Amino acid sequence: MANKPISNLALFVDVRRTAAVEAAKSVADIAARNGVTLQVDPQQAKVLGLDGVRASDSFPASADLLVSLGGDGTLLQAAHNAGPLGIPLIGVDFGRVGFLTEVPRDGYEAAITAILLGGVQTERHLALNARVLGTKHNFYAVNDVHIDRKHQGHIVNFGINLSGTHIATIPADGIIVCSPTGSTAYFLSAGGPIMSPKLEVFGIAPICPHTLFSRPLVVSADESVSIIVSEDSQGTQLFVDGQPAVELAPGAAVEVVRAAKPVEFVRLGRHFFIHTLEEKLHWGMSIKRSIDNDKP
Repeated sequence: MANKPISNLALFVDVRRTAAVEAAKSVADIAARNGVTLQVDPQQAKVLGLDGVRASDSFPASADLLVSLGGDGTLLQAAHNAGPLGIPLIGVDFGRVGFLTEVPRDGYEAAITAILLGGVQTERHLALNARVLGTKHNFYAVNDVHIDRKHQGHIVNFGINLSGTHIATIPADGIIVCSPTGSTAYFLSAGGPIMSPKLEVFGIAPICPHTLFSRPLVVSADESVSIIVSEDSQGTQLFVDGQPAVELAPGAAVEVVRAAKPVEFVRLGRHFFIHTLEEKLHWGMSIKRSIDNDKP
């Protein structure tokens, strides 16, 4: 398959990181040298101060590629902009873990230059769409959505429906629904299994369930998953990719389905998911050895 050419580049930057802001200036120079239009988020434009760069109110519409400069959190925010529009994205790691980012900070200039000259190939990952039924609240998620209690000490009963059929009511602190990409994030901490990002499935897991027999569940992405908050709940909140989205009323229902558009990650070479697990999460290593290796 031929590489997709790049003539319009969008840039999304963690403006709190000095190194990422300096890298943005280098990327702007690379784009200018190669005759590529560069656009930035209007809210970031003043901080970046890039001459001749368009601050687009419709950012990142019309872009052929979005480049994220920051950590995994920055890349997730960028994906919320790019994913629903079908725009491929790539992350340069200026964070701490860099599980989702593709390019190390030491090699970004050569990588961006090569992309602008040679185009890109992408790997599609299933994304989630969550909506609060009976409202206008609708959210695109790359990793996960979860509902959490707002008050400590108050367990909430969460009803779980699968394609309209009630399958369980679980007393817990919360419920998380993840994509395969998000299986190594909060879902993993909640006791869920690691899933290959190429799978077409959802993961469902209770957060601190108040029962001995609640276990994570993996279902087809062709299903719809509905989480219903009990009528006697004393306050819950919906989170999207780890960020608070909206408070939920008692009795509220959140439906999660496959998003119309997957998120498209640019890959610079053959991608081995297990190698990333070994490098970033120390998968297959003893805990003691991984801690000792991380010591300065």
